[in-house]
Amino acid sequence: MFSNDNLVKRLGKVSHFKNLSPAALFDIVRSGSIEHHNPGKVIFLEGEPCAGLYVLFRGRVNLCKISRQGQETIINVIRPVIMFNEVPVLDGGLNPVTAIADLDSIVWRLRREAFQELTISYPVIAMSLLPVLAARNRVMLSYCEDISFRSVKGRTAKILLDLSQNGQKNIDRIVYNNQTLSAMVATVPEPLCRAMRELRELDAIYCSRSQITITDPTRLAQVAELVPDCRV
Repeated sequence: MFSNDNLVKRLGKVSHFKNLSPAALFDIVRSGSIEHHNPGKVIFLEGEPCAGLYVLFRGRVNLCKISRQGQETIINVIRPVIMFNEVPVLDGGLNPVTAIADLDSIVWRLRREAFQELTISYPVIAMSLLPVLAARNRVMLSYCEDISFRSVKGRTAKILLDLSQNGQKNIDRIVYNNQTLSAMVATVPEPLCRAMRELRELDAIYCSRSQITITDPTRLAQVAELVPDCRV
C-alpha cells in the first residue's frame, strides 16, 4: 500500500513531525501501522478504550457524536494529511467521538503505548501537540457558539459559506447531501430543507440536483451573523 520511505515523506508533511530527522520519522513510521477503511466503515467508536493516534493519508473521515436515538452530528471533517484522536492518547481516557470513513480512506495508526514510548525518545512530539489541541479547543468553542446562539438557518448559512470557500466554488450535492449537511448543522433533514428553502427565497443560494451555488455571499454571511445585516 505504502512503502516505509513513502510513509516517512507523508508523515513529514504533518505539522507535528516537520522538525524531526528522517531517521526519527522512520522510527515513528515503524511504530505504527497502515489501515484501509471503506466508505461508511466505523474506524473507532465513542466511549470505547483509546483506539490510538491516527493520521489520514487518503480519503475523508467524519468525527461524529451519535445520540441514543441515532441522530448523528458531525463535529469535524478530517482531510489529508491531518492527525486526529489526540486527546485519549494523551490522557488515557475513552474515545471522545466516533470516527467514520466518509470516502475510501487510508490511515496510519499509532497505539497509545507506542506513542508514550516515542515521546520519551522524541519529546518534541508531545510538545507539538499543544498548539494543535489549543486550535481544536477554539474550534469547539466556535461550535458551541453556533449551537447556542445561531438558528438552524444561521448555522446552515455558515456551513455553506465554509464549504464553498465564501462562494468561490460550488458545493457537490452528491458528497454533501441533505443527510450529511444536517449532521454538520446539528439538526435533522427536515429543518435543514426548510432553512435551504428560505435561503433560496432570499436569492442567497441556487440549488440543483448536482450542486449548490452561492449567489450572494454577503447576504449569506448576514444570515450567518458573520457581518451586520444592513436590511434589519
